[in-house]
Amino acid sequence: MASEKARASVANPRAPQQKRGRERVAALMASAAALFVEKGFDATTMTEIAARAGAAIGTLYLFFPTKEALAQAILAENAETLSTQLDALQEQAKGLAPAAIADALFEVLGRFVATHPVYSALLDLPGDDGWRRAMRARRRDQIAALFARAEPPLPAGKAERLAVIVPQLMRIPLALVGEKRLRDGVLEELRLMLARHLEGSA
Repeated sequence: MASEKARASVANPRAPQQKRGRERVAALMASAAALFVEKGFDATTMTEIAARAGAAIGTLYLFFPTKEALAQAILAENAETLSTQLDALQEQAKGLAPAAIADALFEVLGRFVATHPVYSALLDLPGDDGWRRAMRARRRDQIAALFARAEPPLPAGKAERLAVIVPQLMRIPLALVGEKRLRDGVLEELRLMLARHLEGSA
């Protein structure tokens, strides 16, 4: 399964087995996510992350040997959340017109962008290229599958092209970290553009 492979490539060898350890890792990741959004990745230090989580610096390094490993784990967790939301949309999309699927898709993506700002902050960081390729491929497959369930059905080639275009469109609002009103307006314009395109080509 693609998600398991993606997780395996970023899994930490010291992943905690007990509940207390898992809670500690969750607190460290939440602390890091908040700081990455507030200050940016480069300006955030491991010392600050540990302090905000109320943990010893040694505990942070025990689970995450580098700041990059910590960022990659957060990005992977966020990517998995988005994948789960897109999977849940599959049944809802069955039988909808292509433009209605675009509306539903942008609603999910807009909600995700609003509730997971750290995803935007970390998306362009250097990292595990293999994992990123797998993530992009899975995202394309999910979006293509959504449009393949449309009524009338879209040709496979068109669904495949839309699956490449939509993630690229989403990079525009993702870049607007901290500019909620502008970001929401841009999302709405993109949604309308895609819906009108699909209505016109139906």
